[in-house]
Amino acid sequence: MSTFARACVRTLILGFLAPAALMAQESADTVYVNGNVYTVDPVFSTASAFAIKDGSFIYVGDEAGVREHVGPQTFVVDLDGKTVIPGLHDAHIHIRFGERELYPRIPDIRAEIGEWASVERMQQVVQQALTTGAGMRPGPEPRWVVLRGWMSDVWEPPVWQKELIDAVAPDNPVYIIRYTHGSAANSKALELAGIDRNTPDPEGGHIKKDENGEPTGEFVERAPPELLELIPPLPPMTDYELSRNLVEGTQLALAAGLTTLHGASSGTSYDDVMRELKLYEVGLLRIRINQMVSVDAAKRMGGPLNYEDKLFVQSVKTLLDGALGSRGAHFLEEYSDYPDFYGEPRASEDVTTQTAIELLEIGFNMRIHTIGDAANRIALNAFEAALRQTGKNGRDVRFALEHAQVITPEDLPRLAELGVVASMQPLHATDDMHFAEARLGAERLKGAYAWSTLLDNDIVVATGTDYSVSPYNPFYTLHAAVTRQDRENNPPGGWRPEEAMTREEALYAATMAGAYTMHAEDVLGSIEVGKLADFVVIPVDYMTIPAEDIWKITPDVTVIGGDVVYRRPVEAD
Repeated sequence: MSTFARACVRTLILGFLAPAALMAQESADTVYVNGNVYTVDPVFSTASAFAIKDGSFIYVGDEAGVREHVGPQTFVVDLDGKTVIPGLHDAHIHIRFGERELYPRIPDIRAEIGEWASVERMQQVVQQALTTGAGMRPGPEPRWVVLRGWMSDVWEPPVWQKELIDAVAPDNPVYIIRYTHGSAANSKALELAGIDRNTPDPEGGHIKKDENGEPTGEFVERAPPELLELIPPLPPMTDYELSRNLVEGTQLALAAGLTTLHGASSGTSYDDVMRELKLYEVGLLRIRINQMVSVDAAKRMGGPLNYEDKLFVQSVKTLLDGALGSRGAHFLEEYSDYPDFYGEPRASEDVTTQTAIELLEIGFNMRIHTIGDAANRIALNAFEAALRQTGKNGRDVRFALEHAQVITPEDLPRLAELGVVASMQPLHATDDMHFAEARLGAERLKGAYAWSTLLDNDIVVATGTDYSVSPYNPFYTLHAAVTRQDRENNPPGGWRPEEAMTREEALYAATMAGAYTMHAEDVLGSIEVGKLADFVVIPVDYMTIPAEDIWKITPDVTVIGGDVVYRRPVEAD
């Protein structure tokens, strides 16, 4: 009788509550009892019971206190000792669940997100495309094959060579989008595009070359336009397809325990925002979204949007560099494994400063993609100049560095001084640990993925996944933050374990810090009276379960605004 699947019962099930209910000053819609509740309030207190009315917490405490909120129409839920945590935020996610998981348009060479494909698997997927047509674009022969998801850093040797694709597709042009910030092509594609040793780098990109000066087929950041123009485009997605993908796809996030998504696409348009707004208005979207938008979208809106604490639009996403793995991140010193190359900034400091000023004047802040130490410095300089010129307080504005992977020691105090949030992705550390030292060298690595150091400097660290670079499962994130290991418990003891978070710090970063980043700490992020009732019920104790098992946690129930939006199906005996 006490299993959660049968727990939503009327108050008569807990008869000991009935006498107090008669004296209730404010009857709740729902009361939860017999739980292990981590509130993530300012003192990180625990509770065993809480009450909800009109979508908000009206009581958090124990069974004795919750009795006053039980009335004739109150439902009482027996948690049966299960653990409750606040609703989880993904502070940096590309909301493409439907397109990637449910209705993919471009085949992925990875079996699943976060599982890096071998050379052999890549070749198999290319061969499959040639056989079945999956990934082949319409048009004249030879037809183009377009795939995504390669990452050479885990190969042996860890380099892309066009010959790897030539071996299985000598006659068709093949173009494969890197898992992030890059792409690659085979010899046939280079031939058709006329790309050779004399082809200059495209604006905002780099053509990698071998020791003889010949193109390897790999492109850092932007590929040459003369190649991209040859690829037959996919038909544009219809409004129905975009809406379907968002609605159906976000159900996957709810099942994972996510209640708020910080959409981190720099290309989110005004029309995209209006589409999301309509879906909320007709009740098709349940998850909360803090949507970052393009500069043009923000200017067209003219000011921030908050629709019923469901859809927040207050930030512009821009990019200052690329990724560490692709060598697109911008550094003050050259790459340790690629001499005389520093990566290139995507925008100048002056342009970034002026953009920040213009956005502040209409009530928007900026969240800037910054990975290399040079890019982080440019962003900090721009933030400082914009705050000084506008007279704004940084802690009120809450600019954010998205990724903030490598920051020089002298720049660390500036984040706290300027009120800048470090929006970071613990899974990036457990992915990048295989090649980070080769890229950076041992000394520079000390300032990379330095979560504990950032927290010691009073910097707000909010965590996310950067899906679809990494899996969107928030418990994978919590596990990586606490252990600094992959899900096979490697390396033993964790990678640079001195920079690990405590369990409390990791949970705060996935809840309250996310709410703070979006100026919603008064209504989201913790289980406290007056806040919206977003929470997750899990079958094990997050604080005591072996650390190596945190990633295995699977939510039983996800609740948003007091409404159950996901319940794990009951397994048949």
